[in-house]
Amino acid sequence: MTCPKCGSQQLSSAIVCLQCGNVLRVVEVTPQQRMIKTASIVILIAVLVGGVGYFFATINRTYHPVIDHQPSIGYGIAPSKERINSSTMAGMIDGNDIVISSEKVMNYRIVRVNDPEGVQTIPILIYVTPRGKIVTAMSISESCRSNDFYLEGENIHCANCPSYWNMESLEAYACCQKYYPEPIPSTV
Repeated sequence: MTCPKCGSQQLSSAIVCLQCGNVLRVVEVTPQQRMIKTASIVILIAVLVGGVGYFFATINRTYHPVIDHQPSIGYGIAPSKERINSSTMAGMIDGNDIVISSEKVMNYRIVRVNDPEGVQTIPILIYVTPRGKIVTAMSISESCRSNDFYLEGENIHCANCPSYWNMESLEAYACCQKYYPEPIPSTV
């Protein structure tokens, strides 16, 4: 095949002349090809928007509202890559409050405290977040009824099921998204 404009020799499958850019033949797109191309573009845009949205949601992660108002120890703690199991401690009653030493919480990183009077059957969970917030919560996973948890990295894990949450935002990463240990206000 030769180009009618410049006369150069072209391959029989050529669509455009490589010498002068003249269109040698027009390729018609079928409706099915057009639909596949449009669907591919829409899916690509949706994936990109979802990825950018997830990125900004993760980068701007905030504290759970109750954790945001919890007291701070004044400095952060490096999250441990190792599993830190909870330790059971005895608390003391002071008026209407259950009291435990903040040194013990700092030392053990995650502590379960039973009600000294035995009125409340669910233990209180106390742990320190990587940004230094002291969190107190009801030590129960509503889905599997476990009252034991452990820390690993920046997450708090249920000891009986695969559920785990971010220690600060309580954002769920597996299973029971709404059944995290419910934070309760506390003082230092």
